[in-house]
Amino acid sequence: MASTKLFLDLRGKAKDGKGSILISLSHNHSNAKFSTGYRVLSENWNGRQVINQPDSQVINLNLIELKNKLDKEITLLSFNPGFQDMSASQIKNEIEQKRVPAKKPKDSVSRVFSEYLEQDLSPGTKTLYRSTLDKILRYTGKDILISEINHKWLIGFEKFLSNTRGVNGRAIDLRNLRAICNYAVNTNIITEYAFKNYSVKQEATKKRSISVEKLREFYHFPCCKWQEKYRDYFFLMFFLIGINAKDLFMASKAAVSCGRLEYTRSKTHKSYSIKIEPEAQKLLDRYKGKNYLVEVMDHCKDYHNFLHDMNDALGMIGPETTEELPSDNLFAEPLLKHTIEPIIPDITTYFARHTWATFAYEIGISFDVISQALGHSFGNRTTAVYVRTDQSKVDVANRKVIDFFLGRSFDTSD
Repeated sequence: MASTKLFLDLRGKAKDGKGSILISLSHNHSNAKFSTGYRVLSENWNGRQVINQPDSQVINLNLIELKNKLDKEITLLSFNPGFQDMSASQIKNEIEQKRVPAKKPKDSVSRVFSEYLEQDLSPGTKTLYRSTLDKILRYTGKDILISEINHKWLIGFEKFLSNTRGVNGRAIDLRNLRAICNYAVNTNIITEYAFKNYSVKQEATKKRSISVEKLREFYHFPCCKWQEKYRDYFFLMFFLIGINAKDLFMASKAAVSCGRLEYTRSKTHKSYSIKIEPEAQKLLDRYKGKNYLVEVMDHCKDYHNFLHDMNDALGMIGPETTEELPSDNLFAEPLLKHTIEPIIPDITTYFARHTWATFAYEIGISFDVISQALGHSFGNRTTAVYVRTDQSKVDVANRKVIDFFLGRSFDTSD
């Protein structure tokens, strides 16, 4: 007799540690597996259902529905001649052949998301939108029509997000959904705009800047040999006006021309031209790449792994203290506890950009020049079209910021 059972398959778990929830079909001493589309950590699975997750109730209801549907399909198939002689794999093939995927309505949420993501968006942006869609589907338990999203629905969705996301995390998902709703209105998929009287709340982000005294201490601290490279890359970013890690690591050798780094920022698609100061050139020469401007991508398939290691290493730079732990055994070797006191706790590569801007402000660089250096829009947008920006002012500003950091005298005039 054919039987089905839900189980968690951890054999192909990804880096996030999650396994796939599958339905096992057993028949005639053979087995076959059906995917449910859900993935969870082992600690969130008790052998029968999902536990200790904000959306566990919705997932478990969907899993029961999937299993019941499969059991019904097997029961109907069991009336066919020769069923008892079939293997589990043959039963699976029969069921999958009979399943005709239902065409999603043009105005379903997943369909509108999919259509929106066909635009020229960066891979990172598409990932964020897919994550938002996943949360919507977990909240609703099914693919709803986008016209079903209204003010009341948004309140419930934000409450659902609050179980796992902070204010700014919720804001990302709500802004993504707002963009989708805007798209649906502009393409005449819907006429009622859910966000008409709905405000997306957001908190001020934590400042990522560092005091000049702390940064100097960090710069001169005798760190471990393996940390030096990561620290050098941090200061290379700082000397290049807080260049984004991806833009630095992916830059080609041809990006350098006439002593300037010319590139298009991946996040905003804006063009940048940064004068390479001697401090930056020294580090570029030290970590010269074979196929890239710097050597990170010559050794890494994915710069994210290097970036993760880099942030970890930066957060471990600081003096180490040793404490002898008490022991009841008078003859045993003393147990020593080693503790690192980070000079800059929670430091990441983003601090380079924020700190550059903070230093520039502290030494009197104008907001317009700081905005231009960071690639931000400033002033009246219409007027800005007619104003030719002076790149030399950014060059002077960067030189002043570097000199300020290194404790050198510099001209305080603009």
